[in-house]
Amino acid sequence: MSARRHPMAALALIALAASCASAGDRLNDGIKLQSQGRYMDAAYRYADAVEKDSELVEARNRLLSAGDTAISVAMDDADDLERRGDPVASARLYRDIDRLIARVRQVGMRLDPPGDYGQIRRAVFDNAIGWQMTQGGEASDEGRWADAQGYFAGARADFLEPSRIQVEESYDSEVNVLLSWADTELTDGHPRAAFDRAQQASEVRSSPARDVVLRVRDIQDRALKAGTVVVAILPVIADDGVREYLGGQFEIDLDNDLQLDHWNQPPRFVQVADPLILRRELRGLLRGQAQQSPIIVGRALGMIGADLGVMIRLARIEVTESDVHRDRHEAVVPRGNPSGRGADRRSDQAMDTVTYSTVRGQMSYYVEAEVVIVDPDGREVERFTSSSKQNGPFQRGEFDGNPAVLPLRDNEKPYFDPTVYGDQKGELEDALLEDLAVAIAAGTFDTVLSGVS
Repeated sequence: MSARRHPMAALALIALAASCASAGDRLNDGIKLQSQGRYMDAAYRYADAVEKDSELVEARNRLLSAGDTAISVAMDDADDLERRGDPVASARLYRDIDRLIARVRQVGMRLDPPGDYGQIRRAVFDNAIGWQMTQGGEASDEGRWADAQGYFAGARADFLEPSRIQVEESYDSEVNVLLSWADTELTDGHPRAAFDRAQQASEVRSSPARDVVLRVRDIQDRALKAGTVVVAILPVIADDGVREYLGGQFEIDLDNDLQLDHWNQPPRFVQVADPLILRRELRGLLRGQAQQSPIIVGRALGMIGADLGVMIRLARIEVTESDVHRDRHEAVVPRGNPSGRGADRRSDQAMDTVTYSTVRGQMSYYVEAEVVIVDPDGREVERFTSSSKQNGPFQRGEFDGNPAVLPLRDNEKPYFDPTVYGDQKGELEDALLEDLAVAIAAGTFDTVLSGVS
């Protein structure tokens, strides 16, 4: 009688077969690559095969053979690149050798490079670092700032084990090139770029030297002085249609929100003029007229020393309802719809049958603000729109008469409670206000900063 194989043992054999097949595939890949003269690629495949199956003798033997050849070929190629004046490419080959040696070590084996490998490798890396520093200096002299920075940063980062002196020299050179770059940007009329380059210089080292901090501070102070734009922001106004629906308090609340949470926290290179002084000057210029105009605003800017004025107008509102469910109901009420539930209802009083509805669904608000930026000459510089859309549930009751006479069930009473409907609208309008304030402030600051390079 034949023995029955245990299911777990069968699974183990299947897994082992799959592992061996995978190791064999890697071995065959390596043999193919080695036949093409791609010794380093072949060595990696052999290492993969050994990792899959450490008992695969052919893969182990071939790994040592191909690995030694790969090191020898790479060192010869590196020497050739060095003679041709490309020390960086030569150093990259030595990095490739280091990675191969580390990979072989991962699978429990060892490649032994020539005895003078470490000395040659150090000399190659030193030459590459020196070449990077020289190239960086030439690029800096020619005003190729980005190239120079790349060379100096690469001198300490692209090659293994730079000396402390080499690291310090690359740091100093990168800092100096960034500061020179910042000075050039400032001279060329690009204060924001100058500020950013100076900031980069302060961040090259985790603890910059005192003289670097002072130079950075000087450049940034001059950049801010040269590039800061003073902006005067007018009170928010609304078209009649918007004000009619939202009420006059909405624009007042929006204006207050902008003043408290946005205009008092402008980004770098933007300064917001004192709103009290602006409004005082506007009152004198308008002389009771409610209509703002770019010409009037431009005159106010000149009086308060502002560079730009921002006019904000709520220009459009759309309120829509969707997913509306309307339930119709009938009720018997006293004829004439006496006001109040406490009305005298004599048994002989005439009664009427009336209908009313409970309505629920989704309400959507869309509000659009038009923002106009003007200069002291009253000319329009930029114009953009900011908008917000908010959605939320609603419920209300509909009845052609006084709902107080209706014999409402408890679950129907909230539909006819004006505070419930008012609270639902209020939540939407509050969210609308907050979102619109963010959009207006972001659009304003982005537009102003777009004019500062």
